[in-house]
Amino acid sequence: MNKWKQAYRLAAYEMKASVKNFLLILAFYTAMSLIFMLSFDVYLEGEFAFFDLLFLLIFFIFPAWMKSKEFQMQKMDGDLWTSPSIIMLQQLPILKDIIVKSRFIIHAFCSFPFQLILFIAMPLLSENFRNMMTPAAYIAFVLIWLSLSVSIGFIMAASEAGGNFKTKTIILSLVCLLIGVAAFYILFPLLSDKGFVHWTMFIAADWTLLSVIAAIVLCVAGWNYWQADMRKTIKKTDYL
Repeated sequence: MNKWKQAYRLAAYEMKASVKNFLLILAFYTAMSLIFMLSFDVYLEGEFAFFDLLFLLIFFIFPAWMKSKEFQMQKMDGDLWTSPSIIMLQQLPILKDIIVKSRFIIHAFCSFPFQLILFIAMPLLSENFRNMMTPAAYIAFVLIWLSLSVSIGFIMAASEAGGNFKTKTIILSLVCLLIGVAAFYILFPLLSDKGFVHWTMFIAADWTLLSVIAAIVLCVAGWNYWQADMRKTIKKTDYL
C-alpha cells in the first residue's frame, strides 16, 4: 500500500503539469462522445456497421493519444523506443515498481473518466438501450468493458517501458496488428448477426452474474499481468 501511495504522489505531480491539456481533451471527448452516441439506436437496428470500430478506437486508442507527449512511447536514440519520463525517472532514487505503478495510475486517469462518459451517455441517449438493459445487466455491461479496458487497453501503459527495436520490427508489428484487427472485424459478423458492442449487451443481459464474475477475474488478472510485464521490460531494456 505504501508503494501505491508513493506512486500516486508521483503520478499526481506529473498530471498537475498537464491539467490544462486534460481539461481541453475532456471537453473535446465529451462533445465527441455525445455526438457519436446519437447514432447508437441506428447501430442497434443494424444500420451502422462501423459503430463497433469507432467505439473500439474511442475506448482503447484514445486514452493513449490523450496523454502528454512526455508520457507517450516514442523513438529515442538508436533503436530505443520508450517514454521520455521512463528514462528521466530512472535517474532518480525511485523504485522501478513505483515507476510502473505511477504509469498505470496515469493511464487509468486517462482512461476511466472518459470511458464512463460513454457508459453514462448510452442509457441517456438511447431508448433501445434502456429497453434492453435492466439495472443489473447495465452494471454487468459496464464491468465487461472496464475489464476489457484493463486486460487489453492497459497494454498501452505497459508499452511505455519500450525496448530496443529496429524500425522494421515496429512497422511489421503495426502491420500485424492492423491485419489482426481487420480479420476480427471481418470474421466476427460470421459468428454473430450482431455487432461486438451489441453482443456484449446480450451477454450482460442473459448471463449477468457470470459476466460480473468473469469481468472481475479478467480485470484483476490483466491489472497484475501488465504490471509484471512492464517491470520485466524495464529490467531487460538498455536505456543508455
